[in-house]
Amino acid sequence: MAGRRSAVQVRAGQADRGRPAGARTSLRQVLWGLVFVLALPTILVAAAGLYSGYRAEQQAIDLRMQETARALSLLLDREIEKSVVALQVLAQSSSLARGDLAEFYQQTKNTGLADPSWIALFEPGGRVLFNTRVPFGVTLPNSNRPDALRLVQETRKPHVSDLYVGSLTGQRLITIDVPVILDEQVAYILSLAITPDVFQTIIRDQRIDSGWNAAVLDRSRTIVARSRSPERFVGQSASPYVQEALAASREGLLQSVTLEGIPVRTYFSQSPAYGWSFVLSIPETELARSAQRSLFWLAVLGAVILVGILLAVLLSCAIAKPVDQLVAAAQTLGRGGEVSDPTTTRVLEFDTIKKALVEAASGIRRHRREREEVLAHMAESEARLRLALTAGHLGSWEYVPSTCAFTTSALCRANFGRDADEPFTYADLIASIHPDDRATQAEALAKALATRADLHVDYRVIWPDGTEHWIRISGRMRTGPDGQVSMVGVSQDVTERRLVEERQALLLHELNHRVKNTLATVQSVASLTRRSAESNDPAAWSAFMDRLHGMAKTHDLLTATQWQGALLEDVLRNELEPYQDGMRQRIRLRGPRINLQPGAVLALGLAVHELATNAVKYGSLSVPDGKLHVMWAVTAGSNHPALLVEWVESGGPTVKKPERQGFGSKLIQRGLAQQLGGEIKLDFAPAGIRCVITFPLSTITTDQGDAGEARERYAS
Repeated sequence: MAGRRSAVQVRAGQADRGRPAGARTSLRQVLWGLVFVLALPTILVAAAGLYSGYRAEQQAIDLRMQETARALSLLLDREIEKSVVALQVLAQSSSLARGDLAEFYQQTKNTGLADPSWIALFEPGGRVLFNTRVPFGVTLPNSNRPDALRLVQETRKPHVSDLYVGSLTGQRLITIDVPVILDEQVAYILSLAITPDVFQTIIRDQRIDSGWNAAVLDRSRTIVARSRSPERFVGQSASPYVQEALAASREGLLQSVTLEGIPVRTYFSQSPAYGWSFVLSIPETELARSAQRSLFWLAVLGAVILVGILLAVLLSCAIAKPVDQLVAAAQTLGRGGEVSDPTTTRVLEFDTIKKALVEAASGIRRHRREREEVLAHMAESEARLRLALTAGHLGSWEYVPSTCAFTTSALCRANFGRDADEPFTYADLIASIHPDDRATQAEALAKALATRADLHVDYRVIWPDGTEHWIRISGRMRTGPDGQVSMVGVSQDVTERRLVEERQALLLHELNHRVKNTLATVQSVASLTRRSAESNDPAAWSAFMDRLHGMAKTHDLLTATQWQGALLEDVLRNELEPYQDGMRQRIRLRGPRINLQPGAVLALGLAVHELATNAVKYGSLSVPDGKLHVMWAVTAGSNHPALLVEWVESGGPTVKKPERQGFGSKLIQRGLAQQLGGEIKLDFAPAGIRCVITFPLSTITTDQGDAGEARERYAS
């Protein structure tokens, strides 16, 4: 025996040595766990199903009983309503209208309502005219219900009383009072006295189970009829449980105790018309029978599962032995040995596994070679990816929200002004973002994490040297093999791009401003031209088109300089070059280099166009020998330097001063005087027109250095 125990211990020790470090669960334990894992959910599901069936059955009972109580409460209303209608029909009797009470008494006796109930006729003051319980003409005492009769007289509506004891008969009664209206007055009150037997009959007709209890309650919660012991409980108040439930709701159910002290489940419903209630109670012992049935079947299921567990134990023992053989073969394979045990495990699938272990040795060596090739390919792909990121100036990063771990590449750190080996945490990232853009970054990141959408956000960062840069961040959610959620993406310095975009926006704004000014000028020209056309000037339209053509030429001049302005001499040549002669002696221009602002170029170009047009039509440029001299200079004033432009015509026809101010003069005044603050002087000398234009230098020039040099050379 000792030798046998030592052999078992040796095998156990060998099994423990072959077990991987940290493994504490054997196959037998796994099989036992499998049995319990399969059995326990089955028991729980069966119990839940049985309980669900029990609850469904209980709910069905509750619904059926509640509907029964509601239907019987409506039956109470219909029963009372039949009596009310019968009384209302009697109240329309012609004999009653004629005052023939004897005939009406006989008619009332023949209605069928007198047995077991009876009818009485009252005057509104309470005097009894007759009662069908006694012969007609018998003198009866006045009614002891003056308040009820007064209520019927005032409301002129039927009234149903609660249960009370009659003063003459000593019986428990319910009275229905109906007004008799003659000539718009309540002449009589017709009353029907009903005994509780009528409602007792309603309960008896429902064939209530002998163990259950049904009751009819009036508005004061007094028992009018009862299925069990009516002679004992009719006339008593309902239990406090029922009274509280009726006060809180018109219908429902509750756990209560009957007046006999029996625990019951009570269903109640109050009639909508007359406020009477029907109460139906079922003992808790009857409701518990369904639960007992569920427990019985649960016990049967448990016994079946227990038998299954015993069979599973036997099966697990049969499985564990061949598995031990497979473990020995796998350990041999793990040590690099050959698996050549010819014995069978007696299980087809396990023999197949054993054969697969033999083939696995060669497969492992083949897979090792393939793995090395795959790793080499992955290294090459990673190198290409790094090359692509570097070529696109993209830095890579990864952020783990659960741990705030932040991993960045050297180029990503460079985008934030950090060195390649400098530490850069997520807190450093937040600290480097411009304070005005931190909310934008936080909102974009929170939205991407919540919706698992891609992250795209631009924000400003401040480098350690204090410079400001724009960074574009793009990221995507990723779930790792361990289930950890992270976000990976790239960063890019887009400062230059943002500067270009800002410059484009500035240029668009400036272009918009220039176009508005030009349109305002065109509007002014069109307005003045319209006035000339209204005065029957046949050349108004041609003049308008010429002015637009002149403005277009000025725009071409500004476009050539990218709207940075133009030289005054170029503006003059642009307008006067078509009228110059081949020797270039007819038109002479003289003055310093003055660079004009774009607005001044447009205004001055329009003014020169008007002067040139006038000279071609009427002045010195209208004849071959006419000449035009344009000179300009910068004058030194006391505080504000000014530009003086002198236009002198000679050799043309004799000039006559116009009788009214022409369109050109008005346009020059508006274009120069109003826009540039200039001053225009026109001298209509007979020898030729002389125009002197003076405006502040600060409103028209863009290069104050050139203007200062010109002032030194040409100041007078």
